[in-house]
Amino acid sequence: MRSRKRYAKTKDPATGRQVALHRQLMAEHLGRPLLPGEIVHHRDGDSTNNDPSNLMVLPSQRYHAHVEYHLRCEQRGMPALFPEYFPGVREVSLVREPQRGTLFEHVLLSGQPSRRRW
Repeated sequence: MRSRKRYAKTKDPATGRQVALHRQLMAEHLGRPLLPGEIVHHRDGDSTNNDPSNLMVLPSQRYHAHVEYHLRCEQRGMPALFPEYFPGVREVSLVREPQRGTLFEHVLLSGQPSRRRW
């Protein structure tokens, strides 16, 4: 059985509740609270590396599973069927200036329009 990943916790100053540090750091970086369905992904897979350049916001758990699947395939040397639709998962850059709203358009396929509904 695989062991669970350990995430650093911190206390939310507004509510006093414990929250995952990577989620709080990303919310501060974006200048807005994370939406309930948004997932903060560690690019290198190291749950202790909370550097903002290592964190990426994904719009849903379903999309997170999709990204993880393609990254694992790439690590195993499996070629992507449609590489032109998935070039930017590694290069997705974080939004430099805080923006309101969702990061969906910045994460999904590096700005290319999608024909699928997630």
